[in-house]
Order: sequence, then structure tokens, then C-alpha cells
Amino acid sequence: MNRGRLYIDIETLPPLAWSDDQVDAYVRERVPGTYKKPESIAQWCEENRQEVFGRAALDWRVSRVACIGLAYETPGSLQTAVLDGGTNDEAERRMLDSLELMLSTWRAYDAVVIGHNVLGFDLPRLHLLAARVRHSSTAWFRELNGNPRARVIDTQALAFSTRERVSLSDLAASCGVGEKSGHGSEVLDMWLNGQHVELRAYCLQDVLLTRAVHRALVGDYAEEAHEAIERRGMNMDRAQVASLIGDAMKGGT
Repeated sequence: MNRGRLYIDIETLPPLAWSDDQVDAYVRERVPGTYKKPESIAQWCEENRQEVFGRAALDWRVSRVACIGLAYETPGSLQTAVLDGGTNDEAERRMLDSLELMLSTWRAYDAVVIGHNVLGFDLPRLHLLAARVRHSSTAWFRELNGNPRARVIDTQALAFSTRERVSLSDLAASCGVGEKSGHGSEVLDMWLNGQHVELRAYCLQDVLLTRAVHRALVGDYAEEAHEAIERRGMNMDRAQVASLIGDAMKGGT
């Protein structure tokens, strides 16, 4: 059995294909109960529409997956990929097709899956997506979610068995392994501005930062030369990583 490590992270979007009426209905459902008068409700909706809709990216019922970031590690090897999703079922289905291709190419189906809050967000979100679009990867996600103790490591739970919620940024800073290049709230703007290379870079940096956090938490201090290279990568800004990804994409065409 191949017991490599598969680090994973996803970036999500609100349902950008919705009509204005659908967005308005979603916002109205979230008006605080203290607002009773129609005029005050209307004012609250107008003032909070953009923020509430933006937070829908974290709502598993309606959000879309912009991309999946992966890093697959075996002794002496580290391979990475960012798989593009989108704002409709077809784009997300193609992303899951790419995921299966990478798992097969890397022979990573039996890998230990590692992520930050991966049991609370990433894996359930991808499992529900696969189920909704009737994708064959549903079985893989079912196995992971059904047997997490044997197959999944969540860095949040690894650091806090008390189930305390802690951000990847804070955990990385506490472990002294680097810092995030941005915040998840920037994902929507990057998508709307067509900054897809920058979005991939942001996602991949989160994956590599998660790897660095995991290695610190389990005391994996081997391969000092490789570690030095990794730390250099953690200190690169998003533009530099995006440039590297862009060059790699050109090289593959």
C-alpha cells in the first residue's frame, strides 16, 4: 500500500451564476430577527448584500469550488498541482476528472490526506460536490470521510485536540514556518478580475504552508537541504509564485 502524503486545500466562490432575485432572496433569509419593519429590513439588505453574498463562498449548500490545490509527497519526491474548478456543474465535474487523473498518475489513492480544517470543510465539501454531479470520485471521498482516523490528518485537530478553531495563518506563525500571502476573502476579487494564475498561486501557497505546519507538528525535521528550499518558497510573495506557475504552464504547452 502506498502511504505517501497528499496535502490538499480548496478555494471556494459564492454562486456567481445566480440571478439578482436569487441573491436578494438569499440575503433576506439572513436578516437578523431584531429587524421587524419592512423598511428597516430593506435597508439592512441593501447595506449588507455584498458582504452576505461574499460569505456564501463558505456555505456548503450553495458555494462553488474555484480550485483544488494538491501536493503529493513520497520519500525524496514532492509533486504539486492546482486543478481549476468554476461556477457551474460542468466546470466542477472537469475539476474532479482532473483530480482522479492526478490520483491515478501519482498513485496516490491510498495516500494519507492532510489539510487544515480538512475534516470540517474541504473533504465534506468535495464529497457533496462529487455526490451532486454523480462523479465516480464519490467513493474515494466516502472512504476518507467514513474512516478519517486511518486516512486523514487535520492539522487543526493535530494542534488542538480540544477542537479549538484556529486559522492556518495563526498556526503557521506559532510554529514558525511562514505566513499566508493573503486572505480567503480575496479569492472572489481575484476570480472576478480574471487573476486566475494569482488565485492558483494563493491556493498552492496554502497547500505548502499546510505541509510545513504538519511537518513541524509531527517533528519531521529530515531532509535539511529540501527544508531550506521550502523555507525560501514560504518567503516568496504571491507575484513570484504566480510567475513560477505561469512559466510552468507555458512550459507544459
